[in-house]
Amino acid sequence: MHPKIPIEGLYRRLIPSKYPTIDIYERFGGREMQAFAAELEAVTNPRLTAKSRITGGDISSDSGSTRLQNWNHAPFSYPMPEGSYFLPAPYSVMELAVDERAALARAVLRREQFLSQTDELACGVDMRMLSHRIKGEFVDLRGLPADTSQKARRLLGKELFENGAQGIVHHMTELPGHDFVCVFTSEVLVEKATQGAHFRFRWNGSEINRIFDFSSNADIDRSELFSAPKAAA
Repeated sequence: MHPKIPIEGLYRRLIPSKYPTIDIYERFGGREMQAFAAELEAVTNPRLTAKSRITGGDISSDSGSTRLQNWNHAPFSYPMPEGSYFLPAPYSVMELAVDERAALARAVLRREQFLSQTDELACGVDMRMLSHRIKGEFVDLRGLPADTSQKARRLLGKELFENGAQGIVHHMTELPGHDFVCVFTSEVLVEKATQGAHFRFRWNGSEINRIFDFSSNADIDRSELFSAPKAAA
């Protein structure tokens, strides 16, 4: 039996900047027209289908809701065809890192996986940092052996998910020295997510070798993200 521990604080992830920061219909005529457009979209949009289920069918009623803010809501609505670190496809979860450096490194690995699968030519991918405040009781899997296979991890994660766990706190072999969480339910999200720094991932055709930080107007070398964290003094 794995222990459960209280988790409370800010955790981070990055998403592509192509996703809008506002309701895409907020300038689309009056409220009736906005509602009509949203209803049409809901026919094929998994996030809006889930939102309708939560709100009892009123998909236009949520503007002040923490759980239904798009950034908090979408990760639990869209299936993940490639699976996640602890769950197979198509389970929908939110994966977060305890600090910005870990979130950047994790996002680099995920973007590299995607870009290599599509044989993308050299390009820049704009990303932005999101911070989510969470509070809940998570299963502590940081003691899981480093050589645990992906298949075994996902079997364990699936069992915990289906048994009602709120999430998992864990380490990653690829990124030692950092804590990560896999959030199973939006119920642990206690505030609206906030937007932070913007970055451009520079893909050279085989890897993301540099990351441009728009806030500091400077490049971050890949090696800085993947070097071992310095021990606290």
